[in-house]
Amino acid sequence: MLIFISKFLHLFSLLLAGGGVIGVAVIQSIYKKEGKTPEPHLAKGFRVLAFLSLLAILIMWVTGVIQTLVIYGGFNLGWSFHVKLLGATFILIASLIINIHLKKSAQKQTPPNQNTMKYCASAGRLGFLLALGGAIWTFA
Repeated sequence: MLIFISKFLHLFSLLLAGGGVIGVAVIQSIYKKEGKTPEPHLAKGFRVLAFLSLLAILIMWVTGVIQTLVIYGGFNLGWSFHVKLLGATFILIASLIINIHLKKSAQKQTPPNQNTMKYCASAGRLGFLLALGGAIWTFA
């Protein structure tokens, strides 16, 4: 039963985090192409989605550790699994930085620094590619 619950939460969190990230990216790109700044209520929605994505990423880490220990008995699953963990670490760090930056920007009532957001988004995308590739190679 622990594995079933863990896998359910892991996959649900994957969908939650991915949906939040993709949704915000699409909306922000539309605003950027039109040369506009999102309204304050929309910016608040972005912060909520960023926080939900971070929460989902943390849940994926916890449930992933549980599954690795219970199903495989440890983390000795080869180099591709460690590539997956490296990618997941990039995603977690990028999400943490984005959430902290968005909170500080909101407190100062200033727009987020676009370079910070751009580099974190790039790190997150690289992390996603590493995590996905590592997972496919490890668990295929």
